[in-house]
Amino acid sequence: MAPSPGRLSWREIADLQSGVISEHDAIVAGLTRADIRARVLAGAWRQPARGVLITAVGGPPRLQQAWAALLAGGRGAVLGGATAAALDGLTGHDHDVVTVLIPPERRCAPMPGVVFRRSSRLSGADIHRTRLPPRTVPARSVVDMAEWSGEREHARTLIVDALRQGFVTVDTMRRAMAGRGPITRRTLIGDTLDDAARRTPRMLAQLYRQIELAFALPAGRALAADSADAPTGRLDVWYGPWRLLVRIGQSGPRQARPAGRLVLAIPTERLWQAPEEVAALVTAGLGSQVPAGSAVSGASDPGLPEPTPGPGTPGTPGTPRETDETNERDETRREWHEPVRDEPGEGDQGGGGGQLPAVASRQMRELPPWGAERAAGQRPVPPTA
Repeated sequence: MAPSPGRLSWREIADLQSGVISEHDAIVAGLTRADIRARVLAGAWRQPARGVLITAVGGPPRLQQAWAALLAGGRGAVLGGATAAALDGLTGHDHDVVTVLIPPERRCAPMPGVVFRRSSRLSGADIHRTRLPPRTVPARSVVDMAEWSGEREHARTLIVDALRQGFVTVDTMRRAMAGRGPITRRTLIGDTLDDAARRTPRMLAQLYRQIELAFALPAGRALAADSADAPTGRLDVWYGPWRLLVRIGQSGPRQARPAGRLVLAIPTERLWQAPEEVAALVTAGLGSQVPAGSAVSGASDPGLPEPTPGPGTPGTPGTPRETDETNERDETRREWHEPVRDEPGEGDQGGGGGQLPAVASRQMRELPPWGAERAAGQRPVPPTA
């Protein structure tokens, strides 16, 4: 397993592998079989499997076990599943058993605490090129973990958790699944990725914009608390003139709401489950707020207090228009959000070059149907108590 074993001493090879070395590499590095046997009999070295030697006492036990299992798997073996994912930083899904992927024709003797899995679909794109020990990339590791999971719901939870941790992305998961070959949970994994993809701020912003167009709502400004392509299920839409903030999901830490601002909270799922209700709620919220600079400010809604003349009050004689715009920009800047940008060349999935992966379902890109009268521009009636 060591690079150019003939050019390194057995100590250097073992140091690269957490104190573990194969018997073959030790002999190539200059040791004899008698030397190896004597060290093992003296207790200085241990032999956890045939042809595998642990030369360091007190090294990292988990890492030594992984290296020993890897060397026992032979040429072409790599760590996979939960073992590889834990080494790459996935938290909360570690497993006591070490998983090793081996070529399909390989036969390995049983080893305590180790499971050998044969894989005929393991390309160079599925393996880290520079990390030691050799292991699968995060996306392939998560796909394998979901496939091997005992329960379907646990597999779904695993994928969602890996996406939320930023360990993988929807795009890399789809590519890994496309090269994985036949698996029994392809539909479950694909549906989970579809659901996660439409919960990214970028997709939520596009879906919300479709609702605005279908129901003749004014265009709001989409704001994202996180990365535009992370499946957070959170988005804010700011209607500046009406001082209305539509909060889709939970978009960040609660802050003191400035006087006069209305915050409308909408569950994420309502965007595709009940777009009519979303449009009705936003219409009612806009109707209860008087646009800034309106000549009838305070007269159209008896429940709103009369504006007090003074510096920075919209519509006050002698107050420059630039002051109002500056205050609004400063107020928006104090939010914890960043604008969602549609970068040129990116598709709906983010970074996909405008093309959907082959495993993506059509339902993910289909918006909820609306009636012809709403598409024609009729505004919905706000719900009554």
